[in-house]
Amino acid sequence: MSEPTGKISASEAEILSDAWTKLRQEANNNAAEQEDNRSSWYSLEDMEAFIKMIKDKNSNVNGVRCYLGVQTDKANPKGLTTIFMVPTEDVNGKNIDIKGADGIDRGQGGMPPGAGYPN
Repeated sequence: MSEPTGKISASEAEILSDAWTKLRQEANNNAAEQEDNRSSWYSLEDMEAFIKMIKDKNSNVNGVRCYLGVQTDKANPKGLTTIFMVPTEDVNGKNIDIKGADGIDRGQGGMPPGAGYPN
């Protein structure tokens, strides 16, 4: 199997994580009024099931787009950041979200929520 396009080394991941800490963490924590979540973990089983599901339900699927969202509830109205994924398809050479298609969320947040890479 070939390596994926965009593969990064562990040291590159640390640089990206450190830059997020320096440039975004304080603003996110202030917006959440608590230590905000900055990572999501998904089991391989869930990822494989998600990929199978989107392929089975969407014949034109060509990839997955990751979005940042905020999960709120009555006890935590400011919420914590979450990462959710939705399938995409090629439309005139552009990777477009498949409208109405199911996505995946509810990954496990980092412990503690604000911990950077590696967690």
